[in-house]
Amino acid sequence: MATRLSFLLAFALALAGCAATTAPRTYDLSAAAPALHARGTLAVDLTAEPPLDGDLIVVRTADGLERLGGAHWAEILPRLAQSRVTESLQNAGWRVAEAAAVRLRVSVRRFEVDSVRREAVVELAVQINSGPARVFSAREGVGEITGAEPAQALDRAFSRVLGDLARWTVSNV
Repeated sequence: MATRLSFLLAFALALAGCAATTAPRTYDLSAAAPALHARGTLAVDLTAEPPLDGDLIVVRTADGLERLGGAHWAEILPRLAQSRVTESLQNAGWRVAEAAAVRLRVSVRRFEVDSVRREAVVELAVQINSGPARVFSAREGVGEITGAEPAQALDRAFSRVLGDLARWTVSNV
């Protein structure tokens, strides 16, 4: 009986420990909704190098790169960002397809919170087919490097970059 009581007590304590642990918060990104009237079809290829190729929310500190504790993106960043780039271009009037004569190649250069400068930084390099690359970037101030604020600032900066990218694409395709 004492062994069974000990087991039940240990099990209850283990469950209590699990309940006290908070799950990481999941954040998504928004698409831009530029009021453009693009016509045509294009394909979108998006790439990102480590550590931007996972679901981590990256924080640049004075000592290097870290992850934002207790938070992650809803999907791996390249897949999530490609979905929002595609959605933004569709909102601008483009038809986006896998096979198209026009390919928009997007490379995520920076997608991080700079804790020293207290800002979110998004930087994408974009090229049409094999033409010259154009870099789009935006920065948003961040008061706290905890909670939802860093992810929300990255989302605002990304949305501004997407609007600029959509306008540039309309002008250059």
